[in-house]
Amino acid sequence: MKNRARWIALLLIGAAAAFACWKEGPTAASGAEGARSPLRFAEPLDVEVFQRGNLHTHTSLSDGDSAPDDVVRWYRENGYAFVALTDHNQRVDPTMSPASQPSPNFVVIPGEEVTMTAEGRPVHVNALCTQRTIGGGHFPTKVEALRWAIGRVRAEGGVALINHPNFDWALSAGDIMAAPPAELLEIYSGHPYVHTEGDATRPSHEAIWDVVLTARGPAGAGIAAVAVDDLHQLVPESSAPPAGPGRAFIEVFSREVSSAAICNALARRRLYASSGARLRRIAVAEDSFSVWPAATGAVVEFVGAGGRVLDRQRLLTGRATYRLRGGERYVRARVTQPDGKRAWTQAYATVE
Repeated sequence: MKNRARWIALLLIGAAAAFACWKEGPTAASGAEGARSPLRFAEPLDVEVFQRGNLHTHTSLSDGDSAPDDVVRWYRENGYAFVALTDHNQRVDPTMSPASQPSPNFVVIPGEEVTMTAEGRPVHVNALCTQRTIGGGHFPTKVEALRWAIGRVRAEGGVALINHPNFDWALSAGDIMAAPPAELLEIYSGHPYVHTEGDATRPSHEAIWDVVLTARGPAGAGIAAVAVDDLHQLVPESSAPPAGPGRAFIEVFSREVSSAAICNALARRRLYASSGARLRRIAVAEDSFSVWPAATGAVVEFVGAGGRVLDRQRLLTGRATYRLRGGERYVRARVTQPDGKRAWTQAYATVE
């Protein structure tokens, strides 16, 4: 009888622990009620107005299959508020064609894919919101290539985006950390050849992001995650690489659709990334972090340093909330819809 009572007690303890790690419901909240963590989030946030855009787009000016006008027209007509044209080693002037002219609901962001090689590998950095063409080149090491490109983007008043680290397995987390901080990092790409998910022996882009966040922290020297189309093929079955439109995007936090407003949001890392999942609202309060997925049945994972899942909540509707427990350096959210599409918030730092 004593052994039976002990096993029952252990089962009850295990059940309570499992319930604490998994909650279902429209407003499930993590953390002990009435017990506040000494930590708080560094900056409050409450946003429910977003502007959707794509930051990696090729045209027939480099290795895309369609003219800039046709590419711009697709994004304008498919619910986007902005697109950056980022052809290889040439800045595309947003005023170059009639379709690129700004309107109250759509704008073309100046961009260029700074295309370099180093140590026999491709090293690509998107120069966004810049004033002049930067161009590429050959460098002895990958870190030197990153350092040069990020420095040139900054000198042009732009925002630096490190592209597809796993393309030809070019960049490691160590390479990224050894270079000056860039504002943005691709963690999801619609291009099928860039190994977004890694493989059996190499990490995914998201895992690389977590390594950088854990080492540097999300503020200051941190880096924000983006998802992109890396569009090359607008015409089905053309000879261009099979990276089509509408596969991934970002949503910046801005009420205004203008080049200045979008570039300001990018520079301040005020955005979330998506492979198709949408968020209705993101709110960061003193000790709580909430997200409202647009889709029903979404799973929300709150992720901390080292990529550790702090809490996992399945929703029918409504919001998922995580409350600080103590010890978190940062918290970010990953939302997965039933169809597998995902959204990623940025990592929000904590302070004492």
